[in-house]
Amino acid sequence: MLVQSRDGRTKPLDTAATNLLNKIAGNSSMFGLSHNQIILGMASRPDAWKQLEMIKASHPKLKKMLGMEASQKRFAYEKAFDQHGNYLLASIAEEALRKRPGERGTFEKDVIKVDERVNVAYFVYSGRFMRVFPLEGEAANKKWHYPEEALTTFPPKAAAEVRELLRQNARGLAVGLREGNWSQANAAIDAIKAYQARYGAAVMPDETVIKAELLYNKLQIFERLYPVYLFSGLVLLAFIFIRLARPTLDVTTPTRIVLGILVLGFIAHTISLAMRWYISGHAPWSNGYEAMLYISWSIILAGILFARSSELALATTGIFAGIALFVAHLSWLDPQITTLVPVLKSYWLTIHVSIITASYGFLGLSTLLGFIVLIFYIMLGKDQKKNERISVNILEATRISEMSMIVGLFLLTIGNFLGGVWANESWGRYWGWDPKETWALVSILVYTFVVHMRFVPILRSNFIFNAVSVVAYSSIIMTYFGVNYYLSGLHSYASGDPIPVPVWIYYAVSVVVVMIIGASFNRNKLVMIKKEK
Repeated sequence: MLVQSRDGRTKPLDTAATNLLNKIAGNSSMFGLSHNQIILGMASRPDAWKQLEMIKASHPKLKKMLGMEASQKRFAYEKAFDQHGNYLLASIAEEALRKRPGERGTFEKDVIKVDERVNVAYFVYSGRFMRVFPLEGEAANKKWHYPEEALTTFPPKAAAEVRELLRQNARGLAVGLREGNWSQANAAIDAIKAYQARYGAAVMPDETVIKAELLYNKLQIFERLYPVYLFSGLVLLAFIFIRLARPTLDVTTPTRIVLGILVLGFIAHTISLAMRWYISGHAPWSNGYEAMLYISWSIILAGILFARSSELALATTGIFAGIALFVAHLSWLDPQITTLVPVLKSYWLTIHVSIITASYGFLGLSTLLGFIVLIFYIMLGKDQKKNERISVNILEATRISEMSMIVGLFLLTIGNFLGGVWANESWGRYWGWDPKETWALVSILVYTFVVHMRFVPILRSNFIFNAVSVVAYSSIIMTYFGVNYYLSGLHSYASGDPIPVPVWIYYAVSVVVVMIIGASFNRNKLVMIKKEK
């Protein structure tokens, strides 16, 4: 059966149930039940489900307010209300929301998250997520209504029809629960689907699209791919490092196995992206989640292209693609398929965004190779034969890194020019010094400098190239993520009220600085090797 979300997208109930349960509990299943069983259970037996511990909370102070034990991870919906039905988090949630993002502590952040989860749970218990009833002739049938809304706002004749459908559904459910015979319930659902087809055909997807979305939900390819990418890349990288200590070790077979895994993963990845494109009706790189899916796809493509030149490139692409997909499935990125904002409803979304986002994958490969080269420099020691083997890996990684960077810079430059064409069509000007445009130009200039450093004698060094290639990717991170969260503009749709800098950024910067300093102490050892040769 189809339901309509708040953004107007009509989708299978299976998709809506997945999204709702993820928002409430952070899981796609609980208590040994599927997402469909849980969401429909919450809607049909709210009093019973309100007593189950489903809603996630983490801050100790908030747990105490909700009567939770320190070891508890979730609380029941009814615990969010006192004996008089008053919402316990009303005042503190309002106070937390009034604070600027930079002023919110861990307590305020958890309060806001829990408040949203409670509201989503109420949305399910009240049946308001069941927007299944279109009204004949209303705005070309684009708006659908939940049962209570339909019964109270529809004209008498239409309301009577909805009431009869609900009665059929209630009878079928009662018989199914009592006798295990679901034929009446199925007939009731078929009747609702026929009602939708009669009055809401304007926004109903084709049957093949519905089947594709159900299959997409069932396969969950992206969630299953990231451990495959990450594990295969790490295993191959481990073999490469072991070979430095044991030169006789042949990594041909592991390389072929990992290449086969990545090729199969790439095919599955491509099919899943194509399915998402077919389901949504637009290119699958329109938001942060989809961009991470596409970047990881371009990373694997880069790895396959450079596989014959270097097993090191293959290993790093597996690791980087796995990390990108892992980040995509963190809680701060929303995986649900949504409708496009008006400005993105253009064929330029397919052309401009696909090219410029693909560049991030190739530049990312260059960055990760640079990071591994820094590790190689740190590994240099007194064993001259081992140093020679490491130097071969450094030269190989540097060569692949430079080729990947050139491809990435080419795509980034072309994508930026095409963005200007789209800007002229959308806003009547090719360039407006919008933050996103400006930082895309900054990234182009940064990587143009890095690529041309070899023509400057004082900068002609593998160590300097790899160190700078690691640092240079910060411009890409700022272009894609930083602009969205810290600068307001036509591309970012941000409020201009910046969020606090994530703690992990400080750790990442510290690690990079320590790695560069540590590697710099051994940079001259390679020079000595060259002189001896």
